[in-house]
Amino acid sequence: MAVKKATKKAAAKPAEAPVAAEKPKKASKYPYKKLVVPAALQAVPNGKLSGKILRPVKCGGQMYVEAAEAFDRMYDQATLAGIKLRNVGDYRSFDAQLGLFKQRYSKTDHGRNPQITRTWENETWYLRPGMAPCSTPGKSNHGLGLAIDLDVTTAKVLDWLCANAPTYGFYLQSDDPKSPEFEAWHWQHCG
Repeated sequence: MAVKKATKKAAAKPAEAPVAAEKPKKASKYPYKKLVVPAALQAVPNGKLSGKILRPVKCGGQMYVEAAEAFDRMYDQATLAGIKLRNVGDYRSFDAQLGLFKQRYSKTDHGRNPQITRTWENETWYLRPGMAPCSTPGKSNHGLGLAIDLDVTTAKVLDWLCANAPTYGFYLQSDDPKSPEFEAWHWQHCG
């Protein structure tokens, strides 16, 4: 179907008339950027990173070397600001991902609302009540060493991260707190 072109032209505004500025969109409190897997990790199986490309981070645990370096810079700045970043989840091997997945998901629908499911081995798995989501084994950005879960039980820590983490390349995986996939503790290095 052809689209008709508008035949009326907008009247030209006089040069001296002020042009109203477009009202800026309110930025989300929660910084989000789509994760792009670095070229160096694209051929590496998720959860099977070698010690050569993993590096310890200052709050304990390990991450992909580039993410670890950026995280340590962020950690130092947080410390200077009086913020204590505490690791509650870092690099996960495939076996660790599988164990976590089986702990949190089952093949039985428990009637959770909203329902969160994953497909693994061609079957639907349902998130158990009271559990936080995790990725399907072999699909986690923790398995690429790009994500770290931080203790954000105080607003001070979360507010600091939201304001400062993007400077170091760290973002949340969603900026919508109403999404069942939103995890305020999950920070991933997006470069």
